[in-house]
Amino acid sequence: MLVYATADQLETWMGETPEPAPAKLTAMLREASGLVGIACQCDIYDTLPNGKPSDDDLSEAMQEATCAQVHAWLASGDDPIKGAGGQEPRLTTTAIDGASLSYDTYLTAPDRMNALKYISPGALRILRLAGLASSAVQSW
Repeated sequence: MLVYATADQLETWMGETPEPAPAKLTAMLREASGLVGIACQCDIYDTLPNGKPSDDDLSEAMQEATCAQVHAWLASGDDPIKGAGGQEPRLTTTAIDGASLSYDTYLTAPDRMNALKYISPGALRILRLAGLASSAVQSW
């Protein structure tokens, strides 16, 4: 599978060193690249022998969209490697006197699953502004 961005490019995109270990970042970049590839599957463009776009602007857009996708996952705490069922429960309610805690394990589950299955709005915007991620029928 094509991987459109590296950990170094992600760090540059974010402007800081991401928290997860490099191996996890590599896996997240691979998952994000898959979503970018799916978003661009109807697009027509010339490719290099490695399958990436030969146009530098398109290649850069795919790289930036991949970084934006991973950044969105890191910001939300979602982990595409664990899948929808493996996400950590999120604290939703606390109480001091009653000393109770409530964790959301089902209310946000559909939204969290969609965050793992579909490309983020920011990543999609990058692709669309570059003329990619079209669902229209295209021809040469």
